Amino acid sequence: MVSSRSNPVKERPFFKSNQEIHVGKRVQLVQGQFHENCSKKVTNFTQEWYAIRRNIDEALRCYRRLRLGKEIRDKVSNNHGLSPERGKCSGLALHKRVGRLLKSLGKWVNTTKQIGCVAGIEIGDEFHWRGELCIVGLHNDFQRGIDCIASLNGRIWATSIVDSGRYDCTTTMTSTGRRVSPNEFTYCGEGENHIFGGGKKKLKDQKLVGGNLALMNNMVDRKPVRVIRKYNHIGNANDSGYKFVYEGLYRVTKYWKEIRGDSRTYVYKFKLVKMEDHQQYDSEWTKKYD
Repeated sequence: MVSSRSNPVKERPFFKSNQEIHVGKRVQLVQGQFHENCSKKVTNFTQEWYAIRRNIDEALRCYRRLRLGKEIRDKVSNNHGLSPERGKCSGLALHKRVGRLLKSLGKWVNTTKQIGCVAGIEIGDEFHWRGELCIVGLHNDFQRGIDCIASLNGRIWATSIVDSGRYDCTTTMTSTGRRVSPNEFTYCGEGENHIFGGGKKKLKDQKLVGGNLALMNNMVDRKPVRVIRKYNHIGNANDSGYKFVYEGLYRVTKYWKEIRGDSRTYVYKFKLVKMEDHQQYDSEWTKKYD
């Protein structure tokens, strides 16, 4: 199920996040309390899990070097018979190219798309770029917020979502503005976003297709979904001032349609609730001790 290279390199730890508390679209940091909601049980991962984590660590270092070095990208392209890089390569095109180069080098990890936890990844692990989520198997789409998987009979489920702030996604609040729980939030469905097109696009109602249908199926079939959030202007951010943090496995507990105030069109909303600590990691990779 999980693809990893046979010769892991020297392990280097991932950056770990402080706890981020959501207040509307603002983020506040509370030092040293990131794992305050975790159980007191210690999770001991298997040797294979740590080997995969070392492979992930190496893949991330290679990704960041290739992103910054055109000469290195050109050398890899030449050695593997890939088309040369023409003109200035930046933005999404750059990240996709780096991803292709790493794939040609055999650096991608966890290459089989799957529902549930991903080997070698812990809650709180941080990533600089969306492309890094792809090469480690956490979220397999460079651009879309909802990544999906299909069964043989065509039924689709969401494997992961990235809450990047491009849609109206919020932490669950009471009528008085208090947060119901740090482990609950509302995710807005995909499609018909006014942010794209400079706000000039005439919006239509969102449809229960694609990623929206997949999230509904997750609720019906009780399938977990991985949640990754983008944080802006906080510690350990990349040179663009943001980072992505893996938040863990969540359940979709309900969904509904509501009218978007600015356009009077319908959008889908999904309530997600974080799963219990003992459900976050597959038993294949862990052992529990009191």
